[in-house]
Amino acid sequence: MAVEQISTNFDTVFPSPPARLSWKARGLLTFYRHVVKKMLPGHVELADAKAMMVKLDRWLGGSGGDSGFDRKSVGANGLAAEWISLRGTHTKRVILYLHGGGFMLSTPHLHGRLAARLCKLLGAKAFLPHYRLAPDHPLPAAHEDCLAAYRWLIVDGHDAANIILAGDSAGGMLVLSTMQRIRDAGLPLPACGVMFSPGSCVDSMRELDAQSTLADPMIGPGMLELLQRVVVSHVGPYDPAISPCAGSLHGLPPLLFQAGSTEMLLFQSRKAFALARAGGTYAELQVWSEMPHVWQAVHWLPEAEQALACVADFVTRLGGADWQGIEYKLPDAAALQSEATFS
Repeated sequence: MAVEQISTNFDTVFPSPPARLSWKARGLLTFYRHVVKKMLPGHVELADAKAMMVKLDRWLGGSGGDSGFDRKSVGANGLAAEWISLRGTHTKRVILYLHGGGFMLSTPHLHGRLAARLCKLLGAKAFLPHYRLAPDHPLPAAHEDCLAAYRWLIVDGHDAANIILAGDSAGGMLVLSTMQRIRDAGLPLPACGVMFSPGSCVDSMRELDAQSTLADPMIGPGMLELLQRVVVSHVGPYDPAISPCAGSLHGLPPLLFQAGSTEMLLFQSRKAFALARAGGTYAELQVWSEMPHVWQAVHWLPEAEQALACVADFVTRLGGADWQGIEYKLPDAAALQSEATFS
């Protein structure tokens, strides 16, 4: 890995000079910029976005990603959900995985495959709640369902210390919000939280415009406007019950943020990371050079494999630690790799 340097605001570590992207990453970025991003230019209707997500789910999620894994549908106090587990194994560790999709969409193959890969890396089984989606169920319906899923796991006999909350994009916002709700309800807190390209702040999300999407290889102005019109415009920008950064990030378990350097939502990770550390919560931020939104879900991408390996490292170091005794401080040299910007 290249020599690392701490940035002036101490929020991450940047490699210098950047390494070359894999050819697969370059191909994916080209596909996103010249195909996906151009599929939904300008004004976008929800039906068009759903049709595109079905295609992405098929193209990137595939149909063979569950080999060696079992998927079982369950009901969790009226909430539809599913278990994903490595066939023939038994484990106490649970990943409560909260999928992304702008609170409006879902990609069952893509997220199921990502959850299965995390199960293998972390020696866990995954619980995926099918939370209610906007616009039929405006926020905070999704937030309420995710807390209900966590409550169900606890009542079902799962030790909170063995539960990892993980999510991407909108699901990353739900990870933060669910942790806040768990804390405020006095429930036992999970081991840690892992977020891929998360949202975190409704206020700053409302301020984004077409210019904000120029560098983003995947998300264009059409998808941004759809999110703002269908989801964000219906909620208060400073409501801590919906927007995690409007509330306190104090007293949460260790948090890991991963985001791409050119993502439209990068600021969302930076803001939540800074507020978490300011509140005394242990947090790590990884900004990966040029990686697109939730690249971790693309199973054939070398950078995705590397990112998930960093998740495994984080969980190994902090997922079972007495994190309430961790004193906030800048990382020493030995810890810098986990806060690096990878290329």
